[in-house]
Amino acid sequence: HRVFPPLILALFLAAISTQYIQGATMSGGKTLYLIRHAESYENKLIHSFKTLIGVFPKDPSSPREPLLPLLGILNVPYLIDCPLSPAGVVQTENLQSWSSSTSFLPSLSSKSPVLIVHSPLQRARRTCLAATGYVTPSSRNNSEDPTLNGSDPGLPNVRVEESQLMIEKTPVEWLPGLGGRLDTRLTDFKKWVSNVPEDTVVVVGHSQWFKKLLGMSFKFDNCDVWKVEVDG
Repeated sequence: HRVFPPLILALFLAAISTQYIQGATMSGGKTLYLIRHAESYENKLIHSFKTLIGVFPKDPSSPREPLLPLLGILNVPYLIDCPLSPAGVVQTENLQSWSSSTSFLPSLSSKSPVLIVHSPLQRARRTCLAATGYVTPSSRNNSEDPTLNGSDPGLPNVRVEESQLMIEKTPVEWLPGLGGRLDTRLTDFKKWVSNVPEDTVVVVGHSQWFKKLLGMSFKFDNCDVWKVEVDG
C-alpha cells in the first residue's frame, strides 16, 4: 500500500526519503504547501464500488468485498464528513513520522511566519494534526472527531485557521449547472489567502477542491504534499 510517492523536490532531498513534494504554479506571490487528507471511509467505499462495477481492475489476491457494506455509499450525509479508514489512520501515522523526522513545520516557521489553514471536515482535520501538530477547535461539533478540541503546540511564527471555503465539492456542486458554487468558493479562497500577512501557507484539504484550484486533470493521492510557488 503506497502512502507516499518518491521525492522530487530538491529542497527536501537531504531530509526525506519517502515523501513526494511536487511543484505547480498559481498567481499571487506566496508559497503554498497543499496536503490532501488521508484515506477516508468515503474513499474506501467509492474505490470498492468502482472495482465492483469494473471501473477499476480487480486484484485477484484481494478478498472479495462484501456487498452489504458497499451500500454505505448511499449514506450521503455520513460520507460528507466521515472518519478515516483504517488505512487512512496508518497514513496519518506515517505522515506524522515524516513531519517529525524532517522538522517540516519548524523548518518553515524558522524562515518566516506560517499560516496553516484546513477544511472543517474531520478527515482533513486529522491529517492537519498529523502533518503539523496544529488544528483549530472544531466548528462542526462532530463528537466522532478526535480533534474536536483542537491542538496548538505554540510554535513561534505559526497560526492556524479553519476555512468553510475549503469543504470538498458537495453533492449539489456535482449537479449540472451548479458547479459554479465551487468556483465561487475557490475564488473567495484565493482572494482571502492573497490578503493574509503570511507568505508561507500550509493548506490541508480535499482532492476535488485542489484539482479545481490548480486546474489539474488528475487528483492528488491521499497524503500527497505539493509545493506551489505563487507568482506575484
